Amino acid sequence: MILVTGGIYQGKCEIAKAMYQQKRKKTADRELVLADESCNDAQKLLYADVILQFHLWIRRWMEEHKDPYAMTKHLVQENADVIITLAQVGCGIVPMEAFDREYRETVGRIGCLLADKAQEVYMVHCGIAQQIK
Repeated sequence: MILVTGGIYQGKCEIAKAMYQQKRKKTADRELVLADESCNDAQKLLYADVILQFHLWIRRWMEEHKDPYAMTKHLVQENADVIITLAQVGCGIVPMEAFDREYRETVGRIGCLLADKAQEVYMVHCGIAQQIK
């Protein structure tokens, strides 16, 4: 797994797609399977090549009262070659709403879990990716 993280609107999605294109050149030629925030099928995460804005999946699971930690661990076990983008939502003002504070903390902790399991981790700022693992 590859984790691409950084602030919102910093170019993570473009970087992840470019990484897939590079990886694709080394493997069999096939179409990109992409799961983004508009996807309504969580099962697609288990075979997607690239998952964009994973923090929004975490929020959705929390709103649906599903365990985002269990869902993430299952994803990591089933789809070891996926490229995931995850926004750093913990910077800035602490939200007033309890749910939003819990969401922010959950995204941070799941980010740590993903980084631990990932073979490579990239931090993206201003469209430039820096490998940190």
